[in-house]
Amino acid sequence: MAHELGDFLRARRADATLEPPPARTTRRRVTGLRREEVAAASGVSIDYYIRLEQGRESNPSDTVLDALAQTLRLTADATDHLYRLRNRGPSALTSERRVDDAVRDRMNALVEAVSPHPAYVLDRLSYIVASNAEGLTLYDGFAGMPPAQRNTCRYLMTDPRARNTFVEWEELAHGAVAHLRAANADDLQDPELKGLVGELSATNSQFETWWSGHIVERRRTSVKHLRIHDGDVVARRHEVLYLPEDGLRMTLWLDPEQH
Repeated sequence: MAHELGDFLRARRADATLEPPPARTTRRRVTGLRREEVAAASGVSIDYYIRLEQGRESNPSDTVLDALAQTLRLTADATDHLYRLRNRGPSALTSERRVDDAVRDRMNALVEAVSPHPAYVLDRLSYIVASNAEGLTLYDGFAGMPPAQRNTCRYLMTDPRARNTFVEWEELAHGAVAHLRAANADDLQDPELKGLVGELSATNSQFETWWSGHIVERRRTSVKHLRIHDGDVVARRHEVLYLPEDGLRMTLWLDPEQH
């Protein structure tokens, strides 16, 4: 837990957008902020901050976390992630996270109810738990895959068809990686997560860069452009509905003017 907290702080401190204005006589040898700069701006000693990054201090106060979030210019999602890294307890049992048949049946009924609007439900690792036919069509090739292989994050990062379908591919792919970390903050050492991260890191250098950058962002509503099969580009607004009790989220694609 403490090591993950330290890794997160170190990665966010290296964000190049945090660099102060260049001094006329000094050249910086680091990207982002130095440890002493973060410590001073956050009102903690440099020794204490070093202990945080090295995992030797695991219970910073709310005041310290708030100060660090402000210094590192963390978004609301990233700040929430910072707190979850501190607060999380022992790893949750993987078996408790599995989607049982009753939940799957409920999700299938839900996505069918909104047809013909494309809709699907994803678990914490971005595997499709339920989908209507229109939702599967967005991911060319998914209909012919075994359900256990339908992973939207993997598709966005490794399947060339994703770049053709989703006009804002980079934004969507970046968001998928950011959400994967956010959705698994309570157990970043989970074997299933580590297996997926290892696989995608080995096959896609962009994924490895984004993942190692500790980017954090939960999916939210936005308008995206899709290239449909006849080559036309259409705008769609996707809404993301969270079902926290089941650890799932539903994505529903609508026409932009629909509310």
